[in-house]
Amino acid sequence: MPLTQAPAEVASDRPSLRRRLSALDHVASAAVAERLPHPRSLTLPLGAISLSANYGILWFLLAAIPWLSGGAHGRTVFVYVAGAVFATELITNVIKRLFDRRRPAQTGVDQLIPMPVSQSFPSSHASMGVVGWLALGSLYPEWRAGLIALVAVLCFSRVYLRVHYVTDVVGGLLLGAALGVPYVLLVHVT
Repeated sequence: MPLTQAPAEVASDRPSLRRRLSALDHVASAAVAERLPHPRSLTLPLGAISLSANYGILWFLLAAIPWLSGGAHGRTVFVYVAGAVFATELITNVIKRLFDRRRPAQTGVDQLIPMPVSQSFPSSHASMGVVGWLALGSLYPEWRAGLIALVAVLCFSRVYLRVHYVTDVVGGLLLGAALGVPYVLLVHVT
């Protein structure tokens, strides 16, 4: 056998890096979504938080707090945050269509929240969460800790409630950072 053919044969015997990462993603996602207990006392509040963030609604409500409470520049703050979150939702959905990844299969387990009809990768809840955290946190530093805790719970809930894989959430977090960091650095509320 020629020496030049040996590496190709060896490489074909091992799964590709993509397949190995995909298998790791499925194992990690199953550990959260299937192996952890799912008592109603946990699934109901996590489901409520998760559903409240559909289409950015949670972030729009949080952005409205300064406006509704009569805060200085409240309307401007709302437009600044809600605009960034809405743009992130649109961009994320375009990327979802490009990747066209299916949601986790729901065979043999209870459906904990309605399965979204959109594609799975990247998680728009995660991307909007990062952008919302960055935008609101840049204006209200005292909110940062609470907002990052909210984003963490929201991201965990998406895998725990069986509507995303771990890499969907990680991809959404990275996309949110890629969109949110330049936004808060370049666009300022006056």
